[in-house]
Amino acid sequence: MHTAIKPEVFTQTVKVAPTKTQQVYVLELFDGRIAIGSSTHPATRIANINAGACREIPKSLPIRRIVGIKEVSENRTLPSVVAQFCRDFGEDKVLCV
Repeated sequence: MHTAIKPEVFTQTVKVAPTKTQQVYVLELFDGRIAIGSSTHPATRIANINAGACREIPKSLPIRRIVGIKEVSENRTLPSVVAQFCRDFGEDKVLCV
């Protein structure tokens, strides 16, 4: 006599990492300039700028303080933030990184 084999059903829950959003960051440098950039990982990017580990920046830029980190929105984009800081502090004081 044969017995029927019952198939077993296995379910697996897959956790999907949340998507990172683009963020704009503003830094005050020790030389008085303002550095502005955009990244999905701003903490890593800021640490690399401070250490001189960015390909785009040939030397380290010592950071005095982080002015702010905000998510990009319709009203807040990298060009709009750079334009605002250029109006407030002058084009020679603002560095886009």
